[in-house]
Amino acid sequence: MARTFENPHYADNSRTTIVVDIINDDGTSVTASVGNTPDGEKDNPDWKDIKKQFAATEIEENTKKITDAQSASVAVQLAEVRAQEAKHKNEALFAAKVEAFEIEEVSNSKNRTLKAKIRKATNLVEIHAYSAAIIIESLTQPAAPKKAAPKKVAAKAKA
Repeated sequence: MARTFENPHYADNSRTTIVVDIINDDGTSVTASVGNTPDGEKDNPDWKDIKKQFAATEIEENTKKITDAQSASVAVQLAEVRAQEAKHKNEALFAAKVEAFEIEEVSNSKNRTLKAKIRKATNLVEIHAYSAAIIIESLTQPAAPKKAAPKKVAAKAKA
């Protein structure tokens, strides 16, 4: 059964293993790792055939193309992971800001500066710090006197 080799490239930096697509006469194909045997032993015939069919520079070029494509793929995956992490961080920040404004002292505060700092906070520590500042501020202020309920005045009867 005759076969041909396509797309040979080195599997690692040691250059002792070649990954190659083997195409059989019947059209089937398989990707295989072909290694040469150690010195003093019978040489691997597939290794010899690959080395005859492809120049060393061609195998090197194929290896560079494959490693460049893998590096690009890894870079894209890394960018996607970072984007997801940023999204999760922003969602957590938003939830923390909502929770901070649900605190009675924060929602009732007249301190617009600190409330704005909570809204603009870029991390949880800032949200907690500014919320705590508002709470402390509310605890140190004297309690506002409650307004007395208006007295009901009975209507005068006309005589």
